[in-house]
Amino acid sequence: MHSGYRRRIIDDELDEFLRELSAIAIEGAKGVGKTATASERAATVHALDDPAQRDIAAAEPARLLSAPPPVLVDEWQRVPETWDLVRRAVDAGAAPGTFLLTGSAAPADPGSHSGAARIPIVRMRPLSLAERLDAPP
Repeated sequence: MHSGYRRRIIDDELDEFLRELSAIAIEGAKGVGKTATASERAATVHALDDPAQRDIAAAEPARLLSAPPPVLVDEWQRVPETWDLVRRAVDAGAAPGTFLLTGSAAPADPGSHSGAARIPIVRMRPLSLAERLDAPP
């Protein structure tokens, strides 16, 4: 973990899921810590809220799959076809812990498949009282 990162209750859950699942989506309101939490686990980060990275991903989405895992696709909904791309990689046998998808809002076009049974969604909420006080939950 990077210095300054405050561990969250969800961290243990994510660490466990990543040992078993190829892809996980972390959803929640803006500012709850999705990107920071996912970044703690990622070897590669594609920040699709950056216009330059978004343009590259939109022009050649398959590049998102060729980076060293775990691959974080942050704000994936900005290039909605990334969801189906990751889902197909999971179907093709991607190793556990390969993909993390984070996003604050649902895309206007959610793609052709929900990802059910392939990309579980973990809901992240604001800091709990225990997390704020740095006390056990």
